[in-house]
Amino acid sequence: MLKLDSRLDYTNPIFDAHTHGIDTDALDILVEVQKNFGISKAVLICHSLGIKQYADETYPGRFIYAKYFSGSFRFAHGVEPLLKEVATLKEEGYHIAKMQSAPAMRGRASAGPDDLRMDEDEMALFFGAMKDEDLSFILHLSDPDTYYASKYTDKTHFSSKERDLQELEGVLSRHSSMKLQIAHFAAQPETHRLDNLARWFDTYSNFNIDTSSARWMSRELSKDPQKAREFIIKYSDRLHFGTDCVGYTLERSYYKGRYLALRLLFETDVRNDPLPFTDADTVNTGGTHINGLNLPKSVLEKIYWKNATRFFSEFL
Repeated sequence: MLKLDSRLDYTNPIFDAHTHGIDTDALDILVEVQKNFGISKAVLICHSLGIKQYADETYPGRFIYAKYFSGSFRFAHGVEPLLKEVATLKEEGYHIAKMQSAPAMRGRASAGPDDLRMDEDEMALFFGAMKDEDLSFILHLSDPDTYYASKYTDKTHFSSKERDLQELEGVLSRHSSMKLQIAHFAAQPETHRLDNLARWFDTYSNFNIDTSSARWMSRELSKDPQKAREFIIKYSDRLHFGTDCVGYTLERSYYKGRYLALRLLFETDVRNDPLPFTDADTVNTGGTHINGLNLPKSVLEKIYWKNATRFFSEFL
């Protein structure tokens, strides 16, 4: 690992539980940056079988492979094609499944806000198929508060964040026997939502969360670093480090900025440190600044490595 920033002194291995693979050349740059920041294992959400095969041949033993399921596809084509994809997932060399089903996917498919809810009977067939195959599942279902205020205002397709979180909790409750990684802090890194997320942790034992995306976590957890720090320490057994880096661009700074931001957030006590890349949600209101949580090393070891390696132990 290179010494890329004098403020970072954590040197043990790190597991990134949320990355995406799209382009092979971009994946090479992503892996290079990962190595510089101490990431030795990662979940790679593969947007094609070709990227999975390339990663497996080029970086053997580095990745756990998640097959990407598009949320807009399910609205357009229904559940049956998803069941066929699940049936061949392991044969194709994937280990787990991941679905991007944020509200934007409803918009892309011109679906209504209550069409094919993730917690309803029809989608239970999809979850049942994954249970039959003994698959873990990464789910992205909701988005930042800022998106609901700016992007999700058309009530033809979108509802409130509270309604979407209710749907997500319905998944946790209905599929309590399934091992789930809920992406993006279960869509609740906003400090006014941490009490609700704590209730979920106290109620449902079948899920962990990841810390992607870097800008969303940095922006929201920095608003009340003391409350965020206390929350993370209390629930440190349930968190996976994740960046949401998408291997699509050859711009090295894209990957570097996200790893640097999250490590500054978790490891240091910086105050009002500018996010090392542009946050589109705050670009016109002064930008996003990091207030570090200065987590104890014992907590970092859990979030950075122990939790994810335990969660995915059968593949390591």
